[in-house]
Amino acid sequence: MQDKKPDVPVSDDSNLVIVTTPEYVKDSIKEAIDQHAASRNHPYATHVEPGFVTLSNETDSDSELTAATSKAVKKAYDLADTANQNTLNNSDLYLEKAQNGADIPNKAEFVKNVGAVSVNGGIYSGYFQFQQVETTPKESNPVKLVSAPHQEANKLVAFTSYGWYANSIQTGVVRGGGADTLGYAIDINDRRAFAVYPWGVNVNPNNQRGGISMYRPSGTFWRIEGLPDDEATLLYFIDRDSTGSINKSVQQLPKGFGTIMSTSQHYVDASGFVKKISPVIKMFSDGSFETNDESTGATVERLSKGTYLIKGVMGFNNDSTLNSMDAPLCQNKLPLIWMNHEVLPDGSIKLMTYHREHSDAPVFARNTLEGYSDGDLIDIPEGRFVSIRVQMPSSKSE
Repeated sequence: MQDKKPDVPVSDDSNLVIVTTPEYVKDSIKEAIDQHAASRNHPYATHVEPGFVTLSNETDSDSELTAATSKAVKKAYDLADTANQNTLNNSDLYLEKAQNGADIPNKAEFVKNVGAVSVNGGIYSGYFQFQQVETTPKESNPVKLVSAPHQEANKLVAFTSYGWYANSIQTGVVRGGGADTLGYAIDINDRRAFAVYPWGVNVNPNNQRGGISMYRPSGTFWRIEGLPDDEATLLYFIDRDSTGSINKSVQQLPKGFGTIMSTSQHYVDASGFVKKISPVIKMFSDGSFETNDESTGATVERLSKGTYLIKGVMGFNNDSTLNSMDAPLCQNKLPLIWMNHEVLPDGSIKLMTYHREHSDAPVFARNTLEGYSDGDLIDIPEGRFVSIRVQMPSSKSE
């Protein structure tokens, strides 16, 4: 009896023998061969699993499945030794990292080549382009150079910014409506304190009594000072001592509508009154005289005691709103002389002056003078003058 595989052993007491079939023998041989082949096909070793490795003489391989031979190790060592020796031979061509650039032979040239600036400053021939440059503050006092793009009109677009703790001062160019500029400005803590605009200068002090002070070499100064809105005075014109605490003089300009009078349009006559300027001649005791711009060309001559001749005129000024002659006054506002006149045919004016007494006044104010009676011809009192408003001839161009 044959079977593929015997499943019982041969019995000594049995006459029956079981033998394998040819198919079984063939399969058994094939299985044995496969097992033998499998026993020789072990996997490569890894970092975590054991296995076979392949030896390699390569020194530049990045494989993780091969192992270096002694030859490869020696070759790698020789290459490293050669590289190290080359480094030592050329060490003067390289910088030591621990030196942080201190071993650079020509530091100024290095700074120039890389476009850097020294922490200690210096003179640089190159150009540097930054949108903003800021110093390293030593005490909350940074300084910045700023180019601010896309700013609104009336804002600083190119400026220097100075800081001091919570305070900031910016000064620079003010943008107009486009590519134009409104001028130059100084902003203090976001307040436009000073500006130079095309239409003038703006000053915005952070004080109700802002003003302008001008110092003299002696330390004294004058100041124009504005007053708050609720004050009746618009401006003070102040002259102060060097301490700034004592006013040497103060003039006030009240608020209101009107015209400011000046000596170019007004004058003070012999009586101390302010009058509008017209051609005026000041006559003195000895016949000397002074003219203003309007009466230039007129002359005065003393003919005799108390008699004067004004020439180069066309009589008295035709402005009937003002007196044509003003006599000098005493301290009690009483006239010191009488005056009379005669306009000659050529327009010249003959002026006569007489002694004048005030008999009804107290003795000290009567103006009595030894040798003279009231109405006697007398020269204009010494140190005083008579003001005469005259009409000047028309110029040829009129």
